[in-house]
Amino acid sequence: MPWTNKQKQLAVRGCKGAGIDDDQRRDVLLRNFAHAHEGGRVTSTAAKLNSRDFEAYMAILERMAGGTLLHFSAGYWARASADSLGRMRYRARKLAAALEAAGKLESGGVGLAGWITRRVAGGIPTALEDLEYHGLMALIVGLESYAKQNAVNVAA
Repeated sequence: MPWTNKQKQLAVRGCKGAGIDDDQRRDVLLRNFAHAHEGGRVTSTAAKLNSRDFEAYMAILERMAGGTLLHFSAGYWARASADSLGRMRYRARKLAAALEAAGKLESGGVGLAGWITRRVAGGIPTALEDLEYHGLMALIVGLESYAKQNAVNVAA
């Protein structure tokens, strides 16, 4: 679901609060949100941006503003974004557990660790807890696809 009008307004106010201009705003979107492209331009109104993206975007603005943004408590958006990452890590663990139970991934987290190293982290051993948004998204999409290919039922 794309950003709501309220989220878009808050993002604009957040940019002003962080002291960043339009070029810097587009740069933040370009560097951190691959699906912020729409109609050949980088925009916060892109239909593929979702609420998790919004929380991550606001956390970036919060860091740029020195840790506090607008009327929110210090670190508010960093915590909100981290909660979102926690939900994504939970989903990845659930997918891996279902694939392990079906014998499609090596058990005890070994298969998940290998998957992350080979398919997400470019050959560098990386723990699930160290993955950020895009790494987690790549992991979840890959595991979901693998589960579907192998007819492994994973409840949402």
